[in-house]
Amino acid sequence: MVNILEQSIEALTPIVSEAEVLNLIGSIAGNCYGSKDEEEANKKRAINCISRGHHSPFEHFNITLKCVVDRGTSHAIVRHRHCAFTQSSTIYKRETGGLNIIGLPEIDPCSGHKVEPISADELTTYQQQYITYTKLLNKGIDPARARDVLPNAMATTLIITTNLREWMFIRQRRNGPGDAVRMHVWDDQLEEWFCEHYPQITMAFDTWYDKHPL
Repeated sequence: MVNILEQSIEALTPIVSEAEVLNLIGSIAGNCYGSKDEEEANKKRAINCISRGHHSPFEHFNITLKCVVDRGTSHAIVRHRHCAFTQSSTIYKRETGGLNIIGLPEIDPCSGHKVEPISADELTTYQQQYITYTKLLNKGIDPARARDVLPNAMATTLIITTNLREWMFIRQRRNGPGDAVRMHVWDDQLEEWFCEHYPQITMAFDTWYDKHPL
């Protein structure tokens, strides 16, 4: 049996208000300039730091997100160096009750192009891979070997902790034509999450990256 799941993102750390984050970052940045530690001045200073390219103060605030993605996407995400990752294991966690596959959107959120739906042939292949995986386990094959037949489209839970500056960099890096559609979905969800909780910071970084593309 093949189950089609949607990708998702949720915070595991308490969501600190944007005003508090800006006050903290601005206060930290103020150490560079010998500035007074005043809340409104700190908030303005934090935003100004983004526009000037002084982004290191934003490395002092971490956010932990729990992401449900496909394993192919997770293989790319974990290449980002300045992050801590914890991922569901395919050795210790047996895939029972069917194979969970991450679905595809109708439209690529980054390119705007129409996406071909998962075909019957793909679904059949996923089913066959799951049957083979189950047979191997039932024969006593070690899970570390049996998992080799599982597809990259399989769902996985990836918990990511990194600083605000790195989150902003990842958002910009992972929406280009070189990444797959499922990665684009994850990046789009990441954008929505940050726009909801930290709109001023997100807009300021977007403006900076528009002027200084990667």
